[in-house]
Amino acid sequence: MASSRLERIGTILTRVEGLLTKGGMKPDDRPLWFDVYRAFPPFAEPRVAKPKPEIKPIRQILYQEDIIRAKFHSKGLGMGAVNILNPNSEPQIKRLIKQYEKLKSEGVPDEELVEKSAAMVASEPRPENKSSKIPKTDNPESVTSKVLAEADLKNIFSEK
Repeated sequence: MASSRLERIGTILTRVEGLLTKGGMKPDDRPLWFDVYRAFPPFAEPRVAKPKPEIKPIRQILYQEDIIRAKFHSKGLGMGAVNILNPNSEPQIKRLIKQYEKLKSEGVPDEELVEKSAAMVASEPRPENKSSKIPKTDNPESVTSKVLAEADLKNIFSEK
């Protein structure tokens, strides 16, 4: 049974002995190792019971970037959309961190770093990704062009 814990009761030797004495297993069907085990028993009988593992406290891992991210997220910044179809796209929070570190190296005061870096990233031009656009089909006979021509997105949920 899947939920049975009987394998924890006794050893494999005692369970096979029980099967042999009660008639659940014929003496001719006993495993090959049974006679060897009876002739040369181990010094310490093997048990399933394992000692409890030592519970170690989980160490907190904080990187410098995590503190910077927390500053941006507490101000509501850094939650821009991410294009997961384009492997070359960079999340907004990553650009914010780069700008933050650049401004910090230039000697901008700590109070102004978050606001200035957010303003600079917002003013950066975003390159258009060719992969994010819907591909146009040159062939009007293709299945994709037929499906797109028949699609009525305004009334998609209305019953016909």
